[in-house]
Amino acid sequence: MKHYTSRFFKVIAGILLAAPLLHLSFAALVFDIPLHSCVSILLSPFYYIVTFVSVAAGYGLWETQRWSWYVFIVSQVLITYENAIIVSNYAESHHKVFAFIISLLTQALFVVRVGQEIRVPYFFPKIRWWESNPRLKLSVPVVLRREDLTEITGAILDISMMGCFVKTREELRVDEKVTVLASLYGQDIACVGSVVWCAQTAVTHPHGVGVKFDFLTKPQRRALRLITHRLKRISSLYRRSRYLMSQEELVKELDQLEKTRIKDDA
Repeated sequence: MKHYTSRFFKVIAGILLAAPLLHLSFAALVFDIPLHSCVSILLSPFYYIVTFVSVAAGYGLWETQRWSWYVFIVSQVLITYENAIIVSNYAESHHKVFAFIISLLTQALFVVRVGQEIRVPYFFPKIRWWESNPRLKLSVPVVLRREDLTEITGAILDISMMGCFVKTREELRVDEKVTVLASLYGQDIACVGSVVWCAQTAVTHPHGVGVKFDFLTKPQRRALRLITHRLKRISSLYRRSRYLMSQEELVKELDQLEKTRIKDDA
């Protein structure tokens, strides 16, 4: 599966694999840490815990292991805490807060980029449609067209700019090329992709496949961007409806969302 990941993704994995050296080098440069303080950091047991978890996350991401997403998130939390300690105790920069914000933004970029590329097709799609109100109509019929032009029907359970997870009872092979054909909120998509994950059990996920999209044209990217934006708004509305909004308010918001969709389609 790892040969479907992008070069940028591999760079992130490589940076994590080199964390024992790069983390301290980055901190020394950004936070202006003197050499004697670098030695103190190297002698700290917590530094080795942070770098060990980061290396494990880098290896898992490089090999696209399913556990690596969780280890990656843990590593980013530990790195944030370690950077806060370094800034507080060792930094001599006159712009400590600004430097710390830079480190946070860099980590946020890594998390968002990794999540965009592999969360849905590879790791753990959010099966949010199972709990949604039928009014939201989030179960999306889809056709997977194989290279021999045979077609398999299913339902998209999660979708992103990089791929989708499709619930289907049919068997597909990892690395098999398929074309994802679906229509959602007035946007027709026909994206070629590769099967990178086959979920064979319904215990933690429904029986289905994760599809990683290949190169997307500008119209395809625009359609996916509109779809994912609309789904985020609907999911947000549904969460609010469960805790804060009355049924009348939810209906009003959905009607406004539908008017927006019609306007966009026009």
